[in-house]
Amino acid sequence: MSLNYSSPLFLLGILGISVPILIHLLTRRQQKRISFSAVHLLAQSQKRSIKKSRPNRLFLLLIRCLAIALFSLALADPYFSFKNSEAFLTATPTSTVFILDDSYSMGAQAEKNSLFDRAQEFILAELNRFPEKSEFSLILASSPAQIEQDWTSDKTVFEQKIKAQALSLRTTNIGDAINQTQKLFESAGQEKRNIYLLTDLQRNGWKEETFSQIINTTPVQVFDFSSLQTEENKAAVQSIQVTQELLTQSRLLRVKAEVKNFSSNLMHTTFSLFLNDKVVKEKFIDIPAGQTLSREFSYPVRSHQPLSGKVQTSDDGLNTDNSRYFSFHPKQNIKVLVVDGDPKTISHQSESFYLEHALNPFSVSLSHIDPTVSTLAELPLRNLSDFSVVILANISELPPGYELEIEKFVLNGGALLFGMGDQISLKYFNEHLGNLLPVKLESHYKIPTSNAPLHLLLKNNTHPVMKIFSPKEIDQMREINFHSLITVQAREDKKFKVGAWFENKKPAVIEADTGKGLVVLFLSSLDRDWNDFPIQPTFLPWIQRWTQYSARGLNSIFKQNLLVGEPFHPNANSLGHKQAVRTPKGDLHRLQQDKVFSDTFQTGVYQLFNLPTNAVPATASLTKLPKGAEPAGTFTVNIDTQESEPEKITQKEIEGFMAGMKVEIHAPHSQASQSDSSEETPLATSFLIMVAGIFLLEGWMLRKE
Repeated sequence: MSLNYSSPLFLLGILGISVPILIHLLTRRQQKRISFSAVHLLAQSQKRSIKKSRPNRLFLLLIRCLAIALFSLALADPYFSFKNSEAFLTATPTSTVFILDDSYSMGAQAEKNSLFDRAQEFILAELNRFPEKSEFSLILASSPAQIEQDWTSDKTVFEQKIKAQALSLRTTNIGDAINQTQKLFESAGQEKRNIYLLTDLQRNGWKEETFSQIINTTPVQVFDFSSLQTEENKAAVQSIQVTQELLTQSRLLRVKAEVKNFSSNLMHTTFSLFLNDKVVKEKFIDIPAGQTLSREFSYPVRSHQPLSGKVQTSDDGLNTDNSRYFSFHPKQNIKVLVVDGDPKTISHQSESFYLEHALNPFSVSLSHIDPTVSTLAELPLRNLSDFSVVILANISELPPGYELEIEKFVLNGGALLFGMGDQISLKYFNEHLGNLLPVKLESHYKIPTSNAPLHLLLKNNTHPVMKIFSPKEIDQMREINFHSLITVQAREDKKFKVGAWFENKKPAVIEADTGKGLVVLFLSSLDRDWNDFPIQPTFLPWIQRWTQYSARGLNSIFKQNLLVGEPFHPNANSLGHKQAVRTPKGDLHRLQQDKVFSDTFQTGVYQLFNLPTNAVPATASLTKLPKGAEPAGTFTVNIDTQESEPEKITQKEIEGFMAGMKVEIHAPHSQASQSDSSEETPLATSFLIMVAGIFLLEGWMLRKE
């Protein structure tokens, strides 16, 4: 229990009691001897009057001084505090670890500031209450938790460290932060130790498995800043998918996003599509309470330049999760070399006729796939490094020694697709292409004309190639007639996957990763000789999807969608280039030799550049791109929306995680006046009432006298 004052400067008013005392001394009546006639009764009456009035004037002086003192005390706003919290109130020097939650959920609004700002203010305001020789350290609780400040007894240094902290865009990992305290306490200089955790108690930050190694018994004071939040987090953009309409003569961008309503009421919000920092489309949507709603934007792309954009909802109590970023590269054509193993004078009888028209039904300027047809004789004249995909359609044998060129192409990240046919030499394939083929070609299996043709099984359609096909299109593909195929036998030292099966349980499509590239075998023909597939409407999207899928190793750099803090791994095709990354804020970073970029702590679109060979030395920092730098791709970084979930963890659960540790949960008392009011008794009103009573008493006494 202690007496405290909100405005102690008003206590100086107590000095005002000197005024009535001085007046009393200056105006006090002095008895004088006066020569007068000897009237005995008059003299006796004067003495009795003086004796009677003297004590009244002294009492009046006393209560007037008391009134001034009480009025000064009332202005100082005194109160009795009965609170005896251990937080920051100790006469013994302590070793105190502050765990500051800097995850993005602490960016929720608390009036004009964020919860994170309030947490910083809280530490700075209370720091001076620690006695001399106390020492402090700081751990940031965003994942991965890290020690930001080792032990220091210099409060000024620690204050500067607190002020320098900024809110991150990462999730919370409280268990990891508590584990870090064990390392700090091994070198602590004081016997008395405390842990102060400043957080919003988001359930996402408390993973039971992260507390399994805690052996600490230090008491933990948890300050829940979510009680200060003035506006709730109503919604978050949880995911985004960007696709391009492939089968039209215009480039149509489709952006599909999911938004979740965290509130318990129907939410009305604006849903906007931004491209290159401009709003191009906007919708008004209603999301039921607690539900996730999916909406799609379609936008015609008239430029061949790369686009960056985001989807965004209306502002709420936490704006960090109201947007999600993406990038789109409409000009990234896939260059395909189609090697025709059975060319004919009549074009539609050639092996490559249906294949070429399916890959590029329009002109080159409008198609995302750019095929080039070559005969076997022309193949040595081609530079394979100019292509992402090579399709060998019904070839008998490669030119002498060309097997090594094909193998090098695949090992370096190229995609190789095989189509079967009557020109295929099983012996040549098994002996000369054994390093590339994941299986042995066994025999040519031909369906007798008297028997029913084979069909595709297509039971499991989760393969990336098959995902876009509707149930109706799948049924149409099951009706396609196949008359011939190549049977295969697995190699003991090879791993492969079957992309599709025939109904007789023979593989229809086989794929295998080889080096940095991909090998795909279609075990029937890619023309009409062995099946009716090329004249079916589903052949075009099917062969285009397989071409895109096989070229993933050369184009995945434009599709990497990372979460904050995840490292960026450039595509294998970029090895050997000097490269730099430009962050969303415009900072330039040179990629190191390991080609892994770890500074992905900002959300937005990152740009990758190939630097010229004569660029500045690798040891020099980049302030601007050197002349000759060329764009090499982009990747996006977004927040992990698990941190947006508003559900709080309970004290019982926390005590279960930190068994053996004394845990107390408080509202931050520098802000929570309501929670402290029950432990503080104000006295100002009582003192003012006493002053009023003194004035009434003085008036009564003067009137009576």
